[in-house]
Amino acid sequence: MQLTQLEHLLAVEKYGSISKAARESYTSQSSISSSIKILEKELDVKVFRRGAKGVQWTEEGQYILEKAKQICQNINDIKMVQSEISGNIKGLIALGGTGYCCVNLLGNAMIEQKEKYPNIQYSIINIHQNELIRFIMDGSIDIGFVQLNVFNESYFRNKIEMLQLNYKEVFSSRLVVAVSEEHPLFKKGKVSLEDLLPYEIVTGMTKVEELVSYVLICELQKLGYNKPITCLGDFGVSRRYALKRNCIQLVPLIALEMTNHLYSTHLYSVELEERYDL
Repeated sequence: MQLTQLEHLLAVEKYGSISKAARESYTSQSSISSSIKILEKELDVKVFRRGAKGVQWTEEGQYILEKAKQICQNINDIKMVQSEISGNIKGLIALGGTGYCCVNLLGNAMIEQKEKYPNIQYSIINIHQNELIRFIMDGSIDIGFVQLNVFNESYFRNKIEMLQLNYKEVFSSRLVVAVSEEHPLFKKGKVSLEDLLPYEIVTGMTKVEELVSYVLICELQKLGYNKPITCLGDFGVSRRYALKRNCIQLVPLIALEMTNHLYSTHLYSVELEERYDL
């Protein structure tokens, strides 16, 4: 068995077909086909079948594929030994997250990491949350960052565990109302949903249904909320909008704390009586 055979397996799994794997790997279809046929003969198994919908992996093939991933990762780790020992770690890490994550959280974190590991290059990709896992599985990104809330937490945790991906909770936060010093809610210690009814809401997401605060929006609408909910798709833009129109911004507390220092005029957090964890 040769490492090249395992790499060919991973290429087929990543690109979904031998022809595309060959094209992306700058090799020939016959080389990949021959390599995999020899591997199948050595192991006396069929790793996949070609169907109308592309490559269909057998149960044995799935098992071999997972082992191949581990072996190739171990090989890469061995190649990094000298860099780790000397402290001169090099490489490229692709990170993926929503626009909010990329701009406000990953961006700041990568600046700090760049100072610590100057020879590591980072690529930050803006990806819709529903696409994150697919991007991880096909190797387009190394690490994905997902915002969990009451609507998507069960789905993502089950999907991650089913695919046997490693995951870790990085931080947790809570939803707050962000307002300027001139806003009527500024001096309130805590506010109820009823207190929010008279005010326009602005967010950094692209549509209401994507909000981590969607459950709060639903509750407000039940109470008769009929003001505009403006979704601008960017935290900084929505922040300026909130200041200009003196409306309220729904935002995770951690995002407000991490970005307030970037601006000369601050927004201030007002706690909600009912806690909305993120």
